[in-house]
Amino acid sequence: MEQRSFAAYIKDYTKAEHAQLEKKLIGMIRSIRSTEHYLVLLEMFYGYYHSLELKMDQYLTNEKIPDLAERRKSAAILQDIHDLGGPLPAQVLTAVIPRIQSYPQALGAAYVLEGSTLGGVIIARMIREQLQLSSPEGFTFFTGYGEAAQQMWRKFHGYMNAITEEVEQQQAADAARETFLKFNDWTKRYESILKV
Repeated sequence: MEQRSFAAYIKDYTKAEHAQLEKKLIGMIRSIRSTEHYLVLLEMFYGYYHSLELKMDQYLTNEKIPDLAERRKSAAILQDIHDLGGPLPAQVLTAVIPRIQSYPQALGAAYVLEGSTLGGVIIARMIREQLQLSSPEGFTFFTGYGEAAQQMWRKFHGYMNAITEEVEQQQAADAARETFLKFNDWTKRYESILKV
């Protein structure tokens, strides 16, 4: 697998799992009819992202990813819950996450979280329309990097393509696939509220 094509490889390698999760999440988002429902969605994302970030932070470093602090998602989710007047999770449910025991595996998991920022603006618009909200408050997580989303995604591709060993590339790709699968499993506990 050539260095410059690793980002393309991981996209193809996780295509089915990505599509399955995306379909589930879009169904849940379309079912949102109240701020309470939206808060449940944010809680669902927080439980999984927070669990992942705690584990990923053991392996991702500022040396390899200089803008690491900007790429943390769970703090933005908490901010949105606070802005919408929701209760902050007193006890975070620990999600079952993929095995992360190395930098390549952490980067593979991060690939899934970073990729989710690309459609965030569209999701924010959908939820705003469904709830008839005009205020920007409560959408920090989904609007993410705003106008810089594509630029941040390209920079992340650079971090991924810096992995040149085929064994490490495969570790990252397997971790990304597992991250999609485990997130799909995690959403099941919320299906009764956010009916798909």
